[in-house]
Amino acid sequence: MSLPRTMILGAWELVAFQSRDVATTEIRYPLGQRPRGLILYTDDGFMSAQLAPENTEAGTEIDGYIAYSGPFHVDEAASTVRHDVQMASMPELLAQPQLREAAIVDDTLTLSAVLTDSTGSTTRSTLTWRRPARRHQDQARPISRPKW
Repeated sequence: MSLPRTMILGAWELVAFQSRDVATTEIRYPLGQRPRGLILYTDDGFMSAQLAPENTEAGTEIDGYIAYSGPFHVDEAASTVRHDVQMASMPELLAQPQLREAAIVDDTLTLSAVLTDSTGSTTRSTLTWRRPARRHQDQARPISRPKW
């Protein structure tokens, strides 16, 4: 199934981040059970992602904040998204383009990648994102302006 580029545009909130060991099928949650995050894809071809564990949730593999941004490209026929990272809080993200398998069903975006580490262990990481509730002008908080 193809992934039209226009479907990925906009804002997505992180719902889940899990890593599955391909050999053992063991599942880990690198940012804990309730991670926080936001990924944005703009019409002019840039993306920005920010991920963090919920507060100081115990048992997370990644202690801090992850942020990266740069141009992106969608291969509609292959249903993949390539993030060409230009800025990142994790230097290893700058080493090569970050390729993700992508799928959108209703208001849910799934991005997955398979990685093999230096020990030969292969892991499939899957991040699940949902469209946030749309804010309308009448729902936005008014801006307080000083009375001069």
